[in-house]
Amino acid sequence: MTETTAANALPYTELDGFGLRLRAWREDDVPAVLKGLNDPESLRWSSMQAGPMDEAGALDYVATRAEHWKQGRHAPYCVTDAVTGEVLGSVELHKIERRMGHAGVGYWLLPEARGRGTVTRAVELCVRWGFEHLGLHRIDLGHAVGNTASCRVADRCGFAYEGVLRGFLPAAGEPGTYYDTHLHARLATDPYPAVG
Repeated sequence: MTETTAANALPYTELDGFGLRLRAWREDDVPAVLKGLNDPESLRWSSMQAGPMDEAGALDYVATRAEHWKQGRHAPYCVTDAVTGEVLGSVELHKIERRMGHAGVGYWLLPEARGRGTVTRAVELCVRWGFEHLGLHRIDLGHAVGNTASCRVADRCGFAYEGVLRGFLPAAGEPGTYYDTHLHARLATDPYPAVG
């Protein structure tokens, strides 16, 4: 059997909590993907995107998110407001190794969703699902050293700082340039932070 078989698929579940709903990405989310991933702050810290995304790229982004669930290595969620349904951004568990019990967490937000604790709440909701429903033991959060906003998210979500990974993160649009990365991690046995 290959990595893409149904046996490896993750159990898809919509998540509700902290005033948010985490759901699958849909084709009608393409305008939000374009706005969020083409925002200068998102482009600045993204290692996955070499430059601005066009509509075809955004459609591919949405389509590959559905495939990630089937492959069992990523759990990508569209973050929405629980009341209005407004798209706020993205959160995902990635590099999921269920046998080893670990994964990473990543996220991005639309500019208008920043500064309201949205990403902290989304990360916490996603991480709790990873611990409680996937049976993970450890979840990492890594960010470029200069990305102080992500450092604050890690702190608020109870991720312990573990050190610096030198030259770990490719700089977007700058071939051959790499950022040093702060590594934070949380264990299933760590206390849940107060979020809300």
